[in-house]
Amino acid sequence: MSKPNEKKLRVFEAFAGIGAQAAALKRMNINYEIVGISDWFIDAIECYAAIHCSDKEVVVPEDITEVDKYLAQFTFSADSVKPYNIKRLTEDQRRDLYRANKKANNYGSITELKGCDMPDIDLLVYSFPCQDLSTGGKGKGMSKGSGTRSGLLWEIERILKELHALDRLPEYLLLENVKTIKAKTNLKDLKQWLSFLESIGYNNDECMILNSLDFGVPQDRERAFIISHLGSQLNLREDISKKKKTRNFNIHEFILTDYDSDPALRTEADMAQLNKTKSRDVMWDINGIDPIKSDTTVRTITCNMDRTHTAALFKYKGIKGDTYRRLTLREAFLLMGFSKEEYLKAKSLGFSYRKLNKLIGNSIVVNVLVSIFEAMFEDKYPKDDSE
Repeated sequence: MSKPNEKKLRVFEAFAGIGAQAAALKRMNINYEIVGISDWFIDAIECYAAIHCSDKEVVVPEDITEVDKYLAQFTFSADSVKPYNIKRLTEDQRRDLYRANKKANNYGSITELKGCDMPDIDLLVYSFPCQDLSTGGKGKGMSKGSGTRSGLLWEIERILKELHALDRLPEYLLLENVKTIKAKTNLKDLKQWLSFLESIGYNNDECMILNSLDFGVPQDRERAFIISHLGSQLNLREDISKKKKTRNFNIHEFILTDYDSDPALRTEADMAQLNKTKSRDVMWDINGIDPIKSDTTVRTITCNMDRTHTAALFKYKGIKGDTYRRLTLREAFLLMGFSKEEYLKAKSLGFSYRKLNKLIGNSIVVNVLVSIFEAMFEDKYPKDDSE
């Protein structure tokens, strides 16, 4: 256990999702604490709590009116797009949400989060919605006042202004989003954002486009990262580049086809199987992998792997006959850098393939975050030897 005088990294995860940042920090084994998260998506909150907070005990009131009174403090969403009336949930489901929200220490929707209510933090990570920036979106952008989901970035501006007024700015910020944040159509808004950070005392490292292929994961996934530091510039690009690995993979550690050794793998493959249709034949022509070789890599995992351009398709003979299958959810979790144990905790929720696919597709590759956090904090915070 850490000593009282040891320095602890206090982290707040905005737009937390299922907590890739928490998974990365745990893997680093430094002295840290997730002091709070912000999210409004019910599935993400429950999945975050299942993966990262399973050892926490929360007493749920027997009186459902007490549960509802607590939940009424927050705005939740059932689809991550629009608000949801939680009274449409059963009493048991509301109790589950109460438990998960408490376990995750969720401060609720980013639009309702106030700087004065936040705990003291050293690091704020903000992976704001990418839908309006990504090539799969409609290019609505992230302009201030646009009302787009990607425009929620400017809620972070509001929160940082509030923290600045309280003299409680975090020392470190980490932005993550799709690489098109640097596209010509978004560059003006990005520059405006970085100028704001400079105006309150931050120095911004150069925007890095990092590919998970360079960090030990056979998934071709490029994402943008920007590190900001209160005061001096950190200039960590070279340090992070030194942590890159040769692209020497064994795909069989990620794509699991030994169905006889583990019946669960067969069940999961059946869940990932697709009916053979003309549109799926087109998908196969674009994304099919046959045979699976040791050095096989997959494309970017998205929140919907039943689309024309998907991460990978494999020939499969299962409950729907001789046809194709997508990545299983276990494979997708592994290809996003999560562990088998973390996948099994998420699986325990009993979510459908589509629900878990949406959550993992919107996450961040843990391996990439580990390398970034190592460059930022490895020499600044002591190892946690409590385990």
